[in-house]
Amino acid sequence: MSKPRILVFGLDGGSFNFISGWLADGKLPNLARLVAQGTAGELESSLPPVTSPAWKCYAAGKYAGKLGVFWWQQLDPRTREVITPTSLSFKSAEVWDYLNQAGLRTGVIGVPRTYPPKALNGFMVCGGPDVSQTGYTSPPELAAELEQALDYELNIKGDFFDATQDSPVVQEALAVIDKTFAAGAYLHRKDPVDFLHITTFDLNRLQHFFFDEAPTLWAWQIVDKWLGELAPQFDYTLVMSDHGTAKVAKVFFLNAWLKQQGYLFTRTRPADLLFRLGLNRTTISRLLDVLHLKRLFPFELMRRIAYLLPSSTGVFGEFGNQAVVQRVDWTRTRAFALAQGPIYINRDLAPTEAAYQALCAELIQAIEAIRDPETGARVFVKVYRRDEAFQGPYAADGPDLLALNADEYHNRAGLAQPDPFQAHWQWKGNNRRFGMCILHGPGIRQQAEISGARIVDLAPTILHLADVPLPDDLDGRVLGDAFEPGSALAQRPLRYQPSLTAAAGPDHSADAGYDAEVASRLTGLGYLG
Repeated sequence: MSKPRILVFGLDGGSFNFISGWLADGKLPNLARLVAQGTAGELESSLPPVTSPAWKCYAAGKYAGKLGVFWWQQLDPRTREVITPTSLSFKSAEVWDYLNQAGLRTGVIGVPRTYPPKALNGFMVCGGPDVSQTGYTSPPELAAELEQALDYELNIKGDFFDATQDSPVVQEALAVIDKTFAAGAYLHRKDPVDFLHITTFDLNRLQHFFFDEAPTLWAWQIVDKWLGELAPQFDYTLVMSDHGTAKVAKVFFLNAWLKQQGYLFTRTRPADLLFRLGLNRTTISRLLDVLHLKRLFPFELMRRIAYLLPSSTGVFGEFGNQAVVQRVDWTRTRAFALAQGPIYINRDLAPTEAAYQALCAELIQAIEAIRDPETGARVFVKVYRRDEAFQGPYAADGPDLLALNADEYHNRAGLAQPDPFQAHWQWKGNNRRFGMCILHGPGIRQQAEISGARIVDLAPTILHLADVPLPDDLDGRVLGDAFEPGSALAQRPLRYQPSLTAAAGPDHSADAGYDAEVASRLTGLGYLG
């Protein structure tokens, strides 16, 4: 019996809510064909619904409590150090490991949180904003080959802040997206695999800064072009996303609110005067643009200049959350938040279990009660206790609380704002909890809609398509509702096997420059600070 060939297109931030018009208008014909000839629906993301940990939840078929990583960064409650995890920090084997074990060759390109890459029977090319420019492929020699053959690029060097659709950075992003899929086509043509997964993170960048405007459509049309070229080479095609994207109404700075309410205190620095005078990285960048001076400075020099200025959210020196943490007076602070949801309790000021539980309850009630003063809308739909959000052997390593914001409010970690609400900001698209999935192939229902699908359900479904036994510790289930009744897929019994042991590794890279490099990139995207 021949091995099934499976193609996965991972579209970071993709969702039907803003592409449905393009599908109906014929602007994405290959995607529209898959929807018409397959099964499609919304896909519930992880908690939090963020690129990290969502891509790993997809790959492992497990939520964060079984993986040990909960966001882009984590706060060590003992040292108050902000740690940037790597692929080695995730404590689970992944779908491609089980496919390899069953004798299938796999190729994985562009998936965030795969750096450093693992050795596969096939190949891996890391992706996302957490990738270093060196050592990003397995086998290692693939990097030089891709750079020579395709002028392959990992990350965009330009800045999206204040960008318009005519800005060079937009063309740079589109080129990176195109080369990501070109790399998959090139490597599969050279050395065919049974399973090929290609993710574009840069689609998400464009959606954050342009939402449903022209640059985002151009990016989706690149995806559609490559889907038309690659899908016919495989038996099954899965198009999926890690989370969705919704239109942003306002930004909310949770740490500024915690400070306003007396839960968080900061230490004053002389450099804070620059922020009060309006001199920050964003205003200086705009001034250099107006004077046409930015192009005269190398990117690395611009990064060093930015390091000397406060950010638009008032952090100074270090990029991102480490800078925010350094501002905190921990002798008086009871709670501190990272962006996009995680909240940490200072146990030094809540030393007993009763005090800790009381503070958690107080914060949950207060944060869930926050309303937009202009509209009356709730900013947060729910605040989860740790044991509500995370289950599994590593759940205790997660944040104490997790605040899930309403789609239209982008939750950031800045603490210098006098008003926690900011009406106008660079992001136009915000993460939403529901992304998308489309499944197409023999035995898959046609013109069908699937409901209740979760990101952790995809790995077991892929294994079932490949007739590979499922690991016995998954959170996900096979999406049997997508199968045609009476088909071989529907009649195939579920089989299980003991889970594989994940490769052990440190919590973050041993390279001292890695954290700063990734934090700088994430700050530039609007994820940190």
